[in-house]
Amino acid sequence: TDDAATIARKIKRCKTDSASGLTYDDPERPECRNLLTLYQLATNQTKEQVEAECNNLNWGKFKPMLTDAMVEHLSPIQTRYTELLKDKSYVEQVLKEGEEHANETAERTLALVKKHMGFLKNY
Repeated sequence: TDDAATIARKIKRCKTDSASGLTYDDPERPECRNLLTLYQLATNQTKEQVEAECNNLNWGKFKPMLTDAMVEHLSPIQTRYTELLKDKSYVEQVLKEGEEHANETAERTLALVKKHMGFLKNY
């Protein structure tokens, strides 16, 4: 539900260091692995592609790239979320169907548990 400016602000505040070059494999830089993984997922690239693209970057260059990728990746999700908020009857119907399905599954599971624990007699 965050807008682009909020996403950018959050990414700018991420803990980073002054070392050049971004890599997945430095155990002393877990924040690097985390942010590269977010970028990888948002851009639908392989780890190798991200490493090749970001290996020589510093955080000042990478964080805006990550921001743009995250905003673009989240945009369709945010649009759908906004649409769903406007259609409360649809959301209520989906929740009701989910509740019914969960109850059916729970009843079957409980019956099996009772049977195997000997609480129900086989007639």
